Amino acid sequence: MWRKLMILTVLLGTLLVGVPAALAQEKSYSADRFDVDVVVQNDGSLLITETVVFTFVGEPFTFVFRDIPTSKTDGIEIVAASVDGRFYPQGSNAGQVEIEPGSNVRVTWHMEPTANTTRTFVLEYRMLGVVQQTANSDLLRYQPMPDEFEYRIGSSTVTVEYPSSANLQETPILTAGQATVDRNSNKVTFTRQNIEPNQTLVFEMAFAQGSLIDAPPTWQARQAEQDALAPVWLGAGLLIAAIGTLGAWGVYRNHQPVLPKGTAVRYQPPNDLPPAIAGVLNGHGAKPSWSNALATLFDLADRGILSIEEVADKKWYQGQDFVIVQQNMTPGNLRPHEQGLLNLLFQTKKGRQTSVKMSKLANMVNGKQWEKFTKPLEAELEAAGYIDPVRKKRRLWVMGGSFIFFILGTAALIGLSVGLAQQFGAWPIAIGLALFLLFAVWLIVGNMLTILTDDAKQMADAWQSFHDYLKAVTRKKAAVDNPNMFTQFVPYAASYGLLHQWAKFFQKEGWTEVPPYFRAASHSGDSSMAAFVAMSSASASSGGAAAGAGAAGGAAGGGASGAG
Repeated sequence: MWRKLMILTVLLGTLLVGVPAALAQEKSYSADRFDVDVVVQNDGSLLITETVVFTFVGEPFTFVFRDIPTSKTDGIEIVAASVDGRFYPQGSNAGQVEIEPGSNVRVTWHMEPTANTTRTFVLEYRMLGVVQQTANSDLLRYQPMPDEFEYRIGSSTVTVEYPSSANLQETPILTAGQATVDRNSNKVTFTRQNIEPNQTLVFEMAFAQGSLIDAPPTWQARQAEQDALAPVWLGAGLLIAAIGTLGAWGVYRNHQPVLPKGTAVRYQPPNDLPPAIAGVLNGHGAKPSWSNALATLFDLADRGILSIEEVADKKWYQGQDFVIVQQNMTPGNLRPHEQGLLNLLFQTKKGRQTSVKMSKLANMVNGKQWEKFTKPLEAELEAAGYIDPVRKKRRLWVMGGSFIFFILGTAALIGLSVGLAQQFGAWPIAIGLALFLLFAVWLIVGNMLTILTDDAKQMADAWQSFHDYLKAVTRKKAAVDNPNMFTQFVPYAASYGLLHQWAKFFQKEGWTEVPPYFRAASHSGDSSMAAFVAMSSASASSGGAAAGAGAAGGAAGGGASGAG
């Protein structure tokens, strides 16, 4: 007994001692201060000294970095880097500083492992061509602090000293962040306290024109030349888009049959076509969709071959689910696509099953399994003479040809951005965007082209009128004309993608009678209808697989800072 008590005491003591020790080792850092001294030169460049005092807590830190963007400058020259007054030579070892050029110049101080201490980092660099020309002034737009930093800063003092010969026209303007601004002779000081991560500072100082620079910096002059050519690139992009769009319109006009349409509203199905085939015809002969499969499912249920039951004993971690059960195991007179749907639902690698949960249907609607339904349905359309092989081939050519524009657009964006960006800026991207637009236009036109024969197209127009009627009912723009309308037209509503809207509409209208093949967990009318609405939503969504810089903009400086 005493032995066990002693062991327990030792373990408890170890835990109590270990918890503070573990907490003490949590790695964090902050900056006591982040000061920036800026000396404006007569040529529009800046001589900058950044002094950052970091406090490191916990596990050892081995580096501190500073990223400085070169945008809006003629370049950056690193003068010196030090830690605690000790100059760091270039290199990648501890006690050295690594300088990586690029669009962002990265400076990395490599330290010997540092923990639970305070160290001072100083970076001196020259930023060329920062002062820019405007219509009325020499403008210094500058961001002295990074815009990306994850640590807190206790205080920051930014001092800007400019030549006495330069005439500051007005009080400096803060365009991002807040600070106390002090002006004394030819020196301006910005002071901030308790700075949260990523709270940067951007200011503008306008000097009398010609008091700092005689000509715009190289980057500004180059940008002006690029902007002057912008209308050429935009015009070329618009021309390409216009010609390509007109070409697509010509293809559509020449190859889409124009047949007389009936004006009568169809309140009943125009003929006895199965709802799945009617739905495909209504889509100009497009690929069979999950909506067509649902239409077949509900049609088979109407004929007593299937039933749909709500799962009563659902788990707390599962949503509402339903089970599709095959009632008639040897149905006769099935069309190939109907048998195909039964195979899709109930045929597995382990053999034939008699039921399947609706939540599992999404796994079936892809690849070879999905073809169990789509292949027979497409074959029936072909055998019935509804598909024109010439129009089908033409549609494939148009849709396939659209990808030429995608390939050209991708090549243009990559090639132009790499090869011409330096000379012309971002404007050549207009060519690539125009080609991507044409890709979308030609793909849409291809989808709109019918592959139906003229007779099938006229039949599809009649079914379209019936579809419009069902849609109007769900929007309360047409009347319900018979008491059996809800259950009678469920398969067609499903084939047109209107199943959930159809069920929801009748629920709101007070309908409580559900189809005889549907069994809700609760047998009351309202509950049964609510369950049917939930089932309609779940079944429609099951086939989804078959249907897939901040405030510092425009200023020199900024970048990122951090440690690790």
